[in-house]
Amino acid sequence: MNSYYESKAERHRSKVDIVYDILASAMGGGAKKTHIRYKATLSSTHVESYFSALLAHNLLKKTQDLDGNNVYRTTETGMKFIECCEEIRSLIGLVMNNRRIDPMSEFYAFDRR
Repeated sequence: MNSYYESKAERHRSKVDIVYDILASAMGGGAKKTHIRYKATLSSTHVESYFSALLAHNLLKKTQDLDGNNVYRTTETGMKFIECCEEIRSLIGLVMNNRRIDPMSEFYAFDRR
């Protein structure tokens, strides 16, 4: 896939979504940068800035495997970030699926009447 299509796809995700995808890809035993990049569908032009920011904010940590390859793992702080994102997504889902604020009223959230 060429960079035009990768950039176009990334425009539809927020930075929070991209960070979530990176951290989710590095959970558990961790993963190499290339694996995380493909799993999170992150272009090569953005990978360094996201990784350096996540490392600097202690959301991601870099270690080495037995072969000396860099492996990235989601930290405890990164896990909290993932949990918060999932909670927010579930709340947004509740609001969007149940638009009536008060079951006894005629008012609906996001109603343009």
